[in-house]
Amino acid sequence: MKIPFFLEVVEQEQSTLLRKQMRTAGCVFEFVVFSPISNAPINESLHRHALLGMEYFQVAEYKAPELAEAGSYLPSHFDPIPGWDWDVEGAVATPLTLDEIRSLTVMQKDMSGPTALYLAFCHPPYSARFKNGEREAQALYSEWLQLLGIEAQDDVVVINWVGNYEEKWGRLEGNTPQERPWGEYFEWGLEWWGIWCLTVWNPRKRTLSVLVASTSD
Repeated sequence: MKIPFFLEVVEQEQSTLLRKQMRTAGCVFEFVVFSPISNAPINESLHRHALLGMEYFQVAEYKAPELAEAGSYLPSHFDPIPGWDWDVEGAVATPLTLDEIRSLTVMQKDMSGPTALYLAFCHPPYSARFKNGEREAQALYSEWLQLLGIEAQDDVVVINWVGNYEEKWGRLEGNTPQERPWGEYFEWGLEWWGIWCLTVWNPRKRTLSVLVASTSD
């Protein structure tokens, strides 16, 4: 029995091409781009639904890579068996401010902090390698942001789903204590490099994207 799912895969061809370019360079981010089906309410619950979509993609990449590449990894095409045990209902949603969203678009490697996305893009544990150097890195990053819908606009919604974790499965002051991350996938990055999990709603594009990263040496 197929379970209902309120998102559909979009921008698949561009996503596949960009994903291959990023992996060739050594980037460790995974991403997917969805669009809500008609009448689906745009709310936090739908963002959690997108997190499930990312889990389905990762399961398909491991068990049925041809379906993942074709974008046929959602329950309407594929009967996903959870592989990472993602408890998306247990994830704490932290919406980003407009200034924080703007920080995601800044292409400066000397920038640090929880919104230094470009630094993480260019510097996984063994650093990414771009044939044409910084120019290629910035061009690829710009294309990635555009695909994900990350723009410094008032109506763009970005939610951080792992902002309450520190390394060694700690906690940030003011957030609910968590002994372990809500997904086994994120345990790797908590060893030292770090973890990322953002959902991005762009009403102009009508896309709901997910980016994740978690790795160690």
